[in-house]
Amino acid sequence: MKKTLTIIMLLTSIPLAAQAQWSANLNLGWVGNASPDWTQDFGDRPFSLWGGGLQYGISFERRSRDWLAWGMAASYQSFKSEPSGSAVDDGRTIAWSGQGSWQVPVALYVRLIRPRAIMGTNLKLGLGSMASYLGRLEVSEDGAPVKVLAGTGETAYRPFGQIGAGIRLPVTARFGITVDYGYLSTFDRTVAEMPLVVGLEIDW
Repeated sequence: MKKTLTIIMLLTSIPLAAQAQWSANLNLGWVGNASPDWTQDFGDRPFSLWGGGLQYGISFERRSRDWLAWGMAASYQSFKSEPSGSAVDDGRTIAWSGQGSWQVPVALYVRLIRPRAIMGTNLKLGLGSMASYLGRLEVSEDGAPVKVLAGTGETAYRPFGQIGAGIRLPVTARFGITVDYGYLSTFDRTVAEMPLVVGLEIDW
């Protein structure tokens, strides 16, 4: 009996980082809007008008080395503001009003982890695609008939890249709290954002 207890204690004391390990992460965060100010050029990339939003996400990850993990993440982003306003540009008065927006980014990523770091500091690199609905944005110029800005009021699918840094705070051997902050941009630069996300990680 004593020998059996000793073996069990030895097995449970093996560091988790030394094993090939799967984890799931449920997270919630704030999406800071990093797009250039649309009112500077009134072009075809008005995403800045929606400001920041909320993000709800989930990811699955496999840690294959002490310093390396890879995984897949998906989230839902909600931008509930309905932008409206007006501005003068070269003597023209431009007015606009819009609906709320939402996005669903899905990405594959690798995470480079600092081995033996108490707070699990890491760098995350990812590529993915997002379903992006920019709310219908109606624009008028000098009282002319209202026009719907191209690319709004419809769902588009855009590839994107992302980079971020994070930490993991261990709570128990199987649970941890994660904090990630990064930058995401679609390849066409229609959407640029900086999500700050807090998550609950579950390891097995």
